[in-house]
Amino acid sequence: MSPVYEARRKFLLDSTAAASGLILGSFCSIGRADSTAHLGRVVGPGKGKNPTNGDDLYFIGIYDLDDADGKVRTINNIDFFGHGITLHPLDARRAVVFEKHGKGCCEIDLNEARMIRRIETTAERQFYGHGAFSPDGQLLYAAETVVTDGSMRGVVAVRDGKSFELLGDFPSYGLAPHDCHLIDDGETLVFSNGGGSIGTKDYASVTYVGAKDRKLKRRVSVSDPGLNAGHIAISSSGKLALVSAPRDGIKKQSIDWRGNISFYDPQKDQLRVANAPIRSKMVGETLSVAIHEPSMVVGATNPTGDLVTFWDFDTGELVKAIHGRYRSPRGISLTLDQRYFVLTYDKSTHLILLDAETFEPVESSYLPISYMAGSHNLVYAAV
Repeated sequence: MSPVYEARRKFLLDSTAAASGLILGSFCSIGRADSTAHLGRVVGPGKGKNPTNGDDLYFIGIYDLDDADGKVRTINNIDFFGHGITLHPLDARRAVVFEKHGKGCCEIDLNEARMIRRIETTAERQFYGHGAFSPDGQLLYAAETVVTDGSMRGVVAVRDGKSFELLGDFPSYGLAPHDCHLIDDGETLVFSNGGGSIGTKDYASVTYVGAKDRKLKRRVSVSDPGLNAGHIAISSSGKLALVSAPRDGIKKQSIDWRGNISFYDPQKDQLRVANAPIRSKMVGETLSVAIHEPSMVVGATNPTGDLVTFWDFDTGELVKAIHGRYRSPRGISLTLDQRYFVLTYDKSTHLILLDAETFEPVESSYLPISYMAGSHNLVYAAV
C-alpha cells in the first residue's frame, strides 16, 4: 500500500469509524438539497500526516454537490499546503493554487484531478496566498511579498496566463498583500494589504490599483490599529466585505487578540467596522468571508472561536451567530444558485450546506470527509 493512500486512509486519526470508511473507499454522499437546483462543484486544499514518518502530506479535495452518488476526488501530488485557488476564466478545468507565505504555487487540472506544473517566484519573494486571471485568461496577477530584506513590500507579479513566465511587476501600494480580486471588467485590481506589526504606523489597507496603468486609484485604510486586512468578498455592484485578524505582535493571551469584519460601500467611500458584543468571541483570525447577494448577508468564520457569523451588509449589524456547533469552521462560500452557504470545518474536514435564509443546516448534505482543511472552499461550474 502506498504511503499516500495509507495517509489518506488514516486521515482521521482521532475517528476510527471515519478511518474505516476510508479503508472501504466509501463516503457519505451529499444529498441534493433540491432536485432541480444547480449547486456546483466544490474545491479546496487540505493536509494530513504520513503515518509512516509523520511528514505532512497535502491534497486538493474536489466534490460535486449535484452528484448524489459522487465521491470526493483528491489531487495528491501537491507538495505545499494550498491557500487560495484561482480559476481560469475561460477554462473551468484549469486553476492555479497559491501557498500563503511560501514558495508553493502550481497549476492543476480539476477534471483529471492532477497537478500540471509548478509555478516559481523570484528568490527574494514569497507567494502570499491569492491571485487573479485577466478576463481573457492571458495574464495572471499574483500577490507576492519581498521577504529577504525585511521590508514586507507588496508586489503584484504579472505572468503569462499560459506559460506563467514572469512578465513584470508593480506595487500593491501596501505591505504584505494577501487577497486579490479583479473588478470593473478587468480594469481594477483590489488587494488587501496586511500591514506591519503592532506598534508601527504601517496600517492595514485595501487598495484599488489600475490593471493597465498600474497606478493607485484608491486606498481604504483600516481604522482599527489592532487589525490587519485579510480576505475580501466583493458583490457584483462593488460592495466589499473585509475580514481581519489581529495584527502581528498582539499576544494570543491578550484581550485584543480578536478578529473582526468590516463593510465598504465604494459609493459612500466609507469603511464600517463591525461593533457588536459577539466580537468577544471572534477569537484570533476572522478567516473566510462570502456575500449572499440576494439578501446582502455576509457570512464569516472564526476557527479559533468555533464561530460562524452572519451580518447585514447595509447596517453592519449581526444577523446570526452560531457558536460551538461547528468546530474550527474555516471555508465558507455559496452554491451557484445562491441558496446555500457551503461550510467546511473541523480538522476532520467536514462539509455541510447551510440554508442562506434560515442559516439552518441541510442535514442530508453532511459530508464527513471532504479533504478540504484549508482557509477556503470554492464553488465553480463544472465542465
